[in-house]
Amino acid sequence: MKKILPALLCLICLISGCIFANAAEAPIQNAPYLESITFSNADIDGGFKTGETYFTLTLQNPNQSAALQSYKINGSANVIAAYTYDNTNRQTGITVTLEFDSGSVIYTFTYSNAPEYEVNSNANLAGINCEYTEVRPEINSKDTAYKLYVPSDMTQINITPVTQDINATASSTPVMLREGQETEIPITVTASDGTTKKYTFEIIRVSKTTEQVKAEMAQPGYVSFVDGERFYEQPVFAVTAGAVVGGIIVIVIIAAIVKRVAANPYDEDEKEFYSTDE
Repeated sequence: MKKILPALLCLICLISGCIFANAAEAPIQNAPYLESITFSNADIDGGFKTGETYFTLTLQNPNQSAALQSYKINGSANVIAAYTYDNTNRQTGITVTLEFDSGSVIYTFTYSNAPEYEVNSNANLAGINCEYTEVRPEINSKDTAYKLYVPSDMTQINITPVTQDINATASSTPVMLREGQETEIPITVTASDGTTKKYTFEIIRVSKTTEQVKAEMAQPGYVSFVDGERFYEQPVFAVTAGAVVGGIIVIVIIAAIVKRVAANPYDEDEKEFYSTDE
């Protein structure tokens, strides 16, 4: 009996340990995770591997920023991309955070060939990363005012500015909105020599919800969720514009007919009642 008791206690401890271990691992196993991810201007060294969260990136052009290009998630989560910097403000990599109801998972991508810090005045944006949104016009070196189209029910906007020059910096905190609210989001880019350039993104709501936009973006051949949403692309606008143009044409035709058939109230041979001749 004395020999059986310790063995029984060991068995109970082993079973308990397995139960607690499985309970501790369950949230991690059930959490959303990245199945794939790609970046513009950068390659993942060794390729992306599910289950890992630390990677290195090799920049194709070391003088330009990398940017989140595409990804696939197993599960449902918000995706937030952000740059990392060293103490000299040199861009050193990108973090991609999956946020979900029960927590978050952070993936770190560190540049393997980050260039030496170079001072210049390039404060241009190359683009922005902002999930389930669309920018019009396309970001360029000339314009600083843009429209940011967002779903009707979106209440948090996370913008990651992508700078043309890897030595420039730009930051933007998450913007909380009331449902249906439209406002402007300012972004300032600071070049390595201190030159600044200010951008504004005007929030424009579309009639589609986030889930509808998400489903549309997942379709093969997806191009835009904004086309057909702007007021001048709406059927009501087309009908109204057509009616106005048609009305103008009718008025012009009627005026021409009236001018042609109306009688001249004056007789060319009639002597003027008042004469200025002496």
